[in-house]
Amino acid sequence: MKKLLILLIFSFFSLQSYAGSCPDGSDPVKSISVDGTYFVYNCGGGSSNNSSSKASASSDAGIDRYGGRAEIPEDANPNYQTLYYFLDSYLNEWDRFYKRWPNDGYKYNIEKSNRPYTFKSDLRENKDVKNEFQKTALLSYLIYEKGKIVIDEITPKERFGELFNNQSKLHSQSAGKSITSYIVGHAICDGYISSIDAKIDDWPAAKNTLYDNQKIIDLLNMNAGDHYYVTQNGLINSNRWYNNYPVEDILQNEFRNSKKSTSKHNYHGFLTNLLGTYVVHKTGDNFQILLNKVFQEKAQIEDSVFFLKQENATVNDKTFWNQFYGNRYDYLRVSRAILNDWQQDTCVGKYLKSVYDNAIPKNKRYSSGFRLGYTEKYAGQFHTHFQGIHRPIVMMDGFGGQIFVIDFERERIIAIQAIHDNFNFKKLVFDVLNND
Repeated sequence: MKKLLILLIFSFFSLQSYAGSCPDGSDPVKSISVDGTYFVYNCGGGSSNNSSSKASASSDAGIDRYGGRAEIPEDANPNYQTLYYFLDSYLNEWDRFYKRWPNDGYKYNIEKSNRPYTFKSDLRENKDVKNEFQKTALLSYLIYEKGKIVIDEITPKERFGELFNNQSKLHSQSAGKSITSYIVGHAICDGYISSIDAKIDDWPAAKNTLYDNQKIIDLLNMNAGDHYYVTQNGLINSNRWYNNYPVEDILQNEFRNSKKSTSKHNYHGFLTNLLGTYVVHKTGDNFQILLNKVFQEKAQIEDSVFFLKQENATVNDKTFWNQFYGNRYDYLRVSRAILNDWQQDTCVGKYLKSVYDNAIPKNKRYSSGFRLGYTEKYAGQFHTHFQGIHRPIVMMDGFGGQIFVIDFERERIIAIQAIHDNFNFKKLVFDVLNND
């Protein structure tokens, strides 16, 4: 009876919304979803026109699932329906964790601050930015300068606005690496870890692995000599995906009796998960207190944010995955906290400057025009040293275009969220950094 009532309610509103909404002006054909909980509307011909409605995007017509992959490949050229389909998946992917662990044991949750930071605005219009929203997978674009938001654009209703709004919590992807580094800085400043030169020699899980007795800074810089065991694509010997399994499980299996090789930059996510899990180990029962300090007191978030655990972890596993979720303004609040720490030369600010000063060259060449190719070095989980720009700037970068660039001298933050990185990075980021 309850399911029938839901169907009737959706039917009324959906008929009002979708009548005559197909690209050719005709009405969509209504059917019931596989699980019987909502209606699906199909337009004939599977048009990929950008003005297609939510109804056509919800159908199978025109959607490329890329062989069942969980994400859109970075070299893909997805149409509107495919972008819509994947955004819906991205925004709801963490639900599967909740269905397994309804007691919140699947994540580290941080509730909203008692005194959330209120942004001031002095908005200006940028037609180039608006045009990018009409033809690309952009969801949010914010520029914060000298204490004020000066550009604030979000995907319009006719694009992806039916799914994405100011409250939507989108994944960080690898931008979570930088946020994890920020947490490490707080762990150092609160005395849980002595410094970036401290060695991991007091963690039983790392014994008899190549990471035992290595310096924090080498782990932060992904300079640990582990390239024969793990790459950006996963664990070499087992082919397991490191974001699916608890850190200690991987240390006890893939890294048992492993030997360090000559150090070189080897970019991957396992080291970030290891660092986060090491902080969990060092802080013990105070890990939640540390997280609250970072996000509630320092960043002053307006809504709850969280990190997930790995999918194959259990409630009792003391492990950490750097996948972070927050709304678009809370990502900006975290970026602003990093900016303030640097400018005010706080203890965490000194940490940020230390890792910046210890930056190492990247060990990978990127294709021409790819966003990571604009930076030359890697510093403590941040991408740094933009080509031709000789002032301190750090970039938090995540798959698909989750980008947060902090320009310390010009007191500027460029914050971008997207479904896919088919937008003009040079125009939206690099040119902005080069211009006053």
